Amino acid sequence: MHRLVAALVVVSMASLPAVAQSSRKSKSKTQQLEPPPPAPPTPAAPAPAAPAPSAQPAPALPSTQPALPAAKPKGEGTTLGLYRLVRKGETDPLLKAVDDSFRLVADASRRYRSVVALPEPAEKQGCGLNVPCLASLGGLQGVDEVMAGDLTKTENGLILRVKLVDTRTEKVLGDKDQVIASQTAPEVQVWAESLACKLMMGQECIGEVLVDADLPEIKILVDGDPVPRTSSRPERLRLPVGVHRVRIAVDKRNSLERPLLVSRQPSPGVTLYAREHEEALALTSPAEAPRGIDGKPSIAPSMRPTPTKWTRSVGMTMAAVGVVAAGIATYEGLHSKSLADDANGRFAVNGAYTQKDLSTISSAHSAATTANVLFIVGGVLAASGLVLTFAF
Repeated sequence: MHRLVAALVVVSMASLPAVAQSSRKSKSKTQQLEPPPPAPPTPAAPAPAAPAPSAQPAPALPSTQPALPAAKPKGEGTTLGLYRLVRKGETDPLLKAVDDSFRLVADASRRYRSVVALPEPAEKQGCGLNVPCLASLGGLQGVDEVMAGDLTKTENGLILRVKLVDTRTEKVLGDKDQVIASQTAPEVQVWAESLACKLMMGQECIGEVLVDADLPEIKILVDGDPVPRTSSRPERLRLPVGVHRVRIAVDKRNSLERPLLVSRQPSPGVTLYAREHEEALALTSPAEAPRGIDGKPSIAPSMRPTPTKWTRSVGMTMAAVGVVAAGIATYEGLHSKSLADDANGRFAVNGAYTQKDLSTISSAHSAATTANVLFIVGGVLAASGLVLTFAF
């Protein structure tokens, strides 16, 4: 019995803290549900003084920040993703020349802070030249612009299609379709450089070539327009990168046109030699020129044609007139003899000259006189002509 009472007392004492804690929680919850008593009015605090103006503008509030990052100025933060125009391991020199030219121009462009090489052609990614697809792929790779192209070799050259796309706005920044009608790597290279400059720099690149013209009267014409000559030799011509047509002219003589290749890289030596010869004007490349003992191109100096003197032309004309006069004199002499023979033949038959015979004899004398005069004049003219032609 005593043990039972003791157990009941212990259980009662253990339950008291739980009841008290439950009572406190209920009281606290009741207090939270009741509205708080109004706070007593307090005097308004004086407005704080305006802060001193700062040189830096206050930062924008978080709610006014744009959802997308602001566009970065060209050349300061723009990154270009450049797809290969040909697959890795391509051995065709013409295709590699185009691909290498585009990469070199991109690396040299001040428009981009960095250029990211995307190793596989865009068609392998399933895009081709689809603008939204290129923009999505470029955005995933963290570049601001992406360039992709399609390069196809044809029987007479290459067909190149290239697009430059802004990855954030899906705007086409450049679109070039070009047929490169050439089968030589140097010419294909400068064609590609010209296209790459217009596409990725927004303007033509300028290159330099050297033309050695050893006479000041030689005119250099590029694409039909004369280039101002200076006193320097060789002439340093600054021209847009690409393939140009060049020829030379002296007075009314002109040379044949030939291609002039202008690259971004400065010319290491003379590109063309311009020379005048007796027979024609010539433009010669170093590869076509004969080599000297030192192995360098050996080009003969220009030789102006000998001017034709007036004495030679006049002398030849006088000699020709003298020959003609001598020919007429010979005819007149033969005609005179024929007339005299006829008159003398009739005299032998008739024993006397008739009136007709006398007229014939008179004509024979006139023809003989004319022949003698023409022989003298022709001889003088021929002799004088020969003297003027060969002596002066």
